[in-house]
Amino acid sequence: MKNIHSRNAFTLIEMLIVIGIIAVLTGASLAGFSKMRETAERAKAQELVSNVATALTALFQQEGSWPKRLAANGANDGELDAQAAFPLAKKKYLSLTLNSDGTALDGLDKLGIVDPWGAATIKRRGRSASLSDKVAGSVTVQDHILHYALDLDGDGIVEASVGGEPVTIRASAAVWGAGKDGKLEAYTRGLKKDDVYSWAPGMAKGVR
Repeated sequence: MKNIHSRNAFTLIEMLIVIGIIAVLTGASLAGFSKMRETAERAKAQELVSNVATALTALFQQEGSWPKRLAANGANDGELDAQAAFPLAKKKYLSLTLNSDGTALDGLDKLGIVDPWGAATIKRRGRSASLSDKVAGSVTVQDHILHYALDLDGDGIVEASVGGEPVTIRASAAVWGAGKDGKLEAYTRGLKKDDVYSWAPGMAKGVR
C-alpha cells in the first residue's frame, strides 16, 4: 500500500545542510563587505593626502611664502596638527571648521588634519576627543595625524624624512599618512604596506 501522506518537513540532515550553506554565504558576504570598506577607506585617505598637498601648494602660490605656522622655526616638515593646519582653514584652501571667532580649528577638525581611521574615533568621542584617544590597540589619534614637508628653498624639491627615511620628492609640498594600522613605515617599506602618499613613486628621486 502506498504512503498517502505527503512529505511536509525537512529532515535534520537537510536542515543542517541548509544552515551550513547560509553560514558560508553569510561569511563570504561579510568578507567581501569588509574588503570593500577597507578599499573605500584607503581611497578616501589617498584623496585626502592629495587634496592637502594641492591646498598647501595653492596657499604658497597665492601668498608667495609659507605661513609661519607651517614653517615653524624654519623647519620644513612636521604634523598637520591644529596649529599647522590653521592657515589652510583660515584662507579657505580646505574645508576645515573654525570656531566662532575664526581663531582656531573646531569640531571634528579641532585636532588637525586626521586620516579616515583617526577621524572615526574623533567622531565617536565628540567634543571630548583628544590626541591620546585609542584608535586600535596602542595606536592613538596622534598616530593618524597627517605629516607634511615643504620646499622652503624654492628649488622644486621637497626633502623629507618619511618614516625616518630621508627622501627627496619633486613637489612644492608633500603629505603622507600612516594608513589604517597607524604605524608609519620607512618609505621604501611603506610603499608595500598601507601608508599613503600625495606623490606618485616616480616623483620621488630616491633616498639620499
